[in-house]
Amino acid sequence: MLSIIEKFPTRIAIELTPICNLACNMCPRHIIDKNSGFLDFELWKRLLDEIKEFSPDTIVLPFWRGESLLHKEFVKFSKYALEKNIRLHISTNGHHVKDEKAKILSKYEFITFSLHTKEGFESALDFVKKYKTNTNTIQASFVECESEMMPFLDELIQSENFCGFDAIRLYEEHTKEGKFGYSGKEIFESRIFCPKLTNTLVISSDGYISRCNHIWKTENYNLNTKSIKEAWASEVMGDIKNNYPDSMCLSCDQWSGNTNGKIWKKEDNLLSEINIGNI
Repeated sequence: MLSIIEKFPTRIAIELTPICNLACNMCPRHIIDKNSGFLDFELWKRLLDEIKEFSPDTIVLPFWRGESLLHKEFVKFSKYALEKNIRLHISTNGHHVKDEKAKILSKYEFITFSLHTKEGFESALDFVKKYKTNTNTIQASFVECESEMMPFLDELIQSENFCGFDAIRLYEEHTKEGKFGYSGKEIFESRIFCPKLTNTLVISSDGYISRCNHIWKTENYNLNTKSIKEAWASEVMGDIKNNYPDSMCLSCDQWSGNTNGKIWKKEDNLLSEINIGNI
């Protein structure tokens, strides 16, 4: 098992805030009690400096349980990362993609608009029209249980060149019955070691680590006093990996790729619809 785990995480989610301006029915926010706080800039700097030194190709995802653009210093945080040539991937609901935040967001390597409202959809369309470049990839994503959003999904798929988006994603619902990562689907394959545990570290806005972006709970290990390398090699993370699947991971079936849904892309003017596999 140890042979498949990266020496340094290749994907690091750093939560800017757990606060969100929406309250989507399927969102795990309804079963957690953490809904306040903002990441400190000094912690952000230190984490990014370490990434730049030890693993400059690592992808940083400055979001987790909330809407990152609600952070008042989002532009400042982004500028620091971009000056370090950090690879930035982000998901946003689109409601706060305006003015300076929109301009700096356009410099991210990958932007996915997680669309849950008409306002978010219109904001995403406006962003693509103004800020699509050859250096960023922009995706529109939907969740199948939100039937009111399906007309917008159909509009994009049927439009010429996806209205400027590079891809369109349809996710299936997960975290059902109050169980993190649980889809409720019958699985016919043998469980594999979760890919997330091999390469991804999640850090909350107050510095605590989590085993996975699907498990919206943190561990008793804080990066305000530790490094990423120390956290990745810590006894806390080691126990999680050595005891996988423990009680927290057992009901989660994201290792199977069950909720990754479908993705639509166009290459050489040909539309392709792909079923997504393992995470």
